[in-house]
Amino acid sequence: MDLLKDSKILILLASVLLSLLIIAFKGVSFGVDLSGGTVIVLKTSEPVSQENMTVIVEVLRSRLNAYGLSDITIYSRGNNEVIVEIPKDADVERIKKILTQQGVFVAKIDNVTAYTGRDIEYVEEPKLTPNGYGVVLKLTEEGARRFAKVAYGKAGHRVELYMDGKLISAPVLSPSLADGRPHRDQIITVAGSNPTKEDIDEAWAIYTALKSGSLPVKLEIEYIYSISPTLGEEFIKGALIAGFFAFLAVGVVIAIRYKKPSIVIPILTTCISEILIILGVASLINWKLDLPSIAGIIASVGTGVQIVITDETLAKGSKKIKRSIRRAFFIIFAAAGTTIAAMLPLFVMSIGMLKGFAITTIIGVLIGVFITRPAFARIIQYIAKRKS
Repeated sequence: MDLLKDSKILILLASVLLSLLIIAFKGVSFGVDLSGGTVIVLKTSEPVSQENMTVIVEVLRSRLNAYGLSDITIYSRGNNEVIVEIPKDADVERIKKILTQQGVFVAKIDNVTAYTGRDIEYVEEPKLTPNGYGVVLKLTEEGARRFAKVAYGKAGHRVELYMDGKLISAPVLSPSLADGRPHRDQIITVAGSNPTKEDIDEAWAIYTALKSGSLPVKLEIEYIYSISPTLGEEFIKGALIAGFFAFLAVGVVIAIRYKKPSIVIPILTTCISEILIILGVASLINWKLDLPSIAGIIASVGTGVQIVITDETLAKGSKKIKRSIRRAFFIIFAAAGTTIAAMLPLFVMSIGMLKGFAITTIIGVLIGVFITRPAFARIIQYIAKRKS
């Protein structure tokens, strides 16, 4: 039996090599707790249902994506808190405005509603316009007809634009917009031709709110805390050192149990291969590793399963190897099934930082079942036949 020609061994080697290449080219991303950044904890004005909480998270994610931020982590906690993890280089002050804007937009003329945020079909990023710095938007056909009806004959009157009950702009209605014809193009002006940073932040908050829609409830900042990049680096170093000593301790225990390098080395090599493949998959799907994710890797990459395979194979002798392997894999699949079943609710329901723990655990279990454990079984099978 030539191990290097075995299909399961070749799959393991190819997976490890591919993972190393992915890690080399794409690198491994880390969460705020390891790379540094800011965490904003938002609280809803009242407890909300799980359905509304999902809407809140999706609206906030859409707003931040509209702002050009796609690497921010958002998740809910309980029925009244939303956690937002921001990378170290982001503009926190502008993001705070975007997050706390409920986004209920109303345009009124003489205290009569002309159109609302639901009547807006398209909105452009803030820019300088002939009227000043602001946001250009386009109404739906129905919204334009409603605006034309309310604005008809009211040239010179103010179009009062409210966001969350606050007056943000009140331009004078021009005669061309008061002629009774539907005009879909509108401008929300927040400043003149020389806007301040506060004006720009306000415009971006309006833009993201209009683009993503309003929130079911108002959000307020409960508290904010920052993690310095230096502290994050210390966490990474600490995790690596702890992992090294844990691996060393496992190696010592296995060496005492089996006393043969031909058995100890494959067990430890399988563990290392599994970790590399998990990191490769995380890099491929752009998953940010945080402390719970690392805990998930440790939880999924245990040596207990390898010990089950080893004991079942070596104890039965060469004549019963296949039956022993089948028995070992029955235990492996049962353990994998129960682990995945326990992790799926955490992953599907996106329960905060536990999602990182769940996804790395699930990935590790699947890699173990389909790649590393079958390859390890072939190695032990080869060792057992040579021993006999």
